[in-house]
Amino acid sequence: MTTSNTLDLALRLWPQVRDGGGVDDPALLDALLATQGQPGAPGFEGGVRGTFECFPPDEAASFTLPSGEQPRDDADARLIAHILVTRVLLGSGLHVDRRVQRAMADAYAVTWTVRGVLDASPIALATSLWLVALDPLRISDQPLAIDWTPPAYQDAERWDLDYRLFSHYDIHQRALDWAAYASAAPGRHPGCSVWTVVEPLLRFDDQRAQIALGQFATMAARGEDEAPVPAAAMLDRARVEALLRAHLAAAR
Repeated sequence: MTTSNTLDLALRLWPQVRDGGGVDDPALLDALLATQGQPGAPGFEGGVRGTFECFPPDEAASFTLPSGEQPRDDADARLIAHILVTRVLLGSGLHVDRRVQRAMADAYAVTWTVRGVLDASPIALATSLWLVALDPLRISDQPLAIDWTPPAYQDAERWDLDYRLFSHYDIHQRALDWAAYASAAPGRHPGCSVWTVVEPLLRFDDQRAQIALGQFATMAARGEDEAPVPAAAMLDRARVEALLRAHLAAAR
């Protein structure tokens, strides 16, 4: 449980969405959609209106993921919570909804489209891998519906203001580049479990993803880069480990 009813709902719905591709009660998705563009949503003060509000603006945002990690600060917590809500909506089949498209686009704007070195936390990047994996257009050259007009997106040090056109395929490639980088050596995804990266990566049909999965398996087998977590979180990680083991066995 967290201090956010919206985030609690998203986390409660996620296993059903993850394993079944939908929810029994679509009205619950309306409850998530109703939080879009509200005060407290990431980027709201900078004019962004496509993100979901999980924490009020006057509350310090923090929570623990089911896999045991914690966001690095308030801004990180708000971004990851937004991604978690978007993940549920996208995985439920609402990719045709303009609101969900805009939510995904705003998540990508601050994770995969920045210039130079990616500055989002490894947990935010790993969670955003789910959006790429669930996007039916991930290998399409169709432009993303990113609204670059808000003041929040005018930082020339963070974004190339002369290059604003990104396709679904561009994001897919950047996400794979990061996954390959993170899998190449321990310490390249600080504060983020191997298994948090692995689970969405299992849904990528790409040779680079398969290589990265193999490297993550080796890293995990050596016990590298994993801090102790409560038993419930370790059980969640064990679930993903079993999925990876089955995946690698099937690929042989």
